[in-house]
Amino acid sequence: MNKLPALAAALAALLPCASLDACEGLVASSGWIRQPPPGMSHAAGYLTLSNEGQHAVVIDGVSSPDFASAMLHETRYNDGRAQMRHVHTLEIAPGEHVEARPGGLHLMLMQPRVELASDVLVEVDIACSTGEPLATWLVVRRTPPSPASD
Repeated sequence: MNKLPALAAALAALLPCASLDACEGLVASSGWIRQPPPGMSHAAGYLTLSNEGQHAVVIDGVSSPDFASAMLHETRYNDGRAQMRHVHTLEIAPGEHVEARPGGLHLMLMQPRVELASDVLVEVDIACSTGEPLATWLVVRRTPPSPASD
């Protein structure tokens, strides 16, 4: 069942996810998805990625069993117009943190296979050039988490 009580969902989204075999050194935290309006075929996801390892981590894809497709996108502004572009690879140096947030780097999640209601948890897998993909969970929210709850 994808629906969890609000407290459990919020706590799960804040827990760092890491495995020795998964994208060595990469930790994902504070993951959330903005709840889309009914009938929308895509959603945006946000999280913080930290490299706690000794070597650079190169992210070369994302996927999710809960969506038909997923990818990293970046919003750039050119002459006052927002443009999104696909980010094919993202390198994170040792000790560096990358925050995916509204108006910048984000996950573009297409054609949900689950109902994206508040407090639902969805899995996102982050693929790296080395190691197994890192599985992390993002909670669906109507509004961004407050900085105090991060």
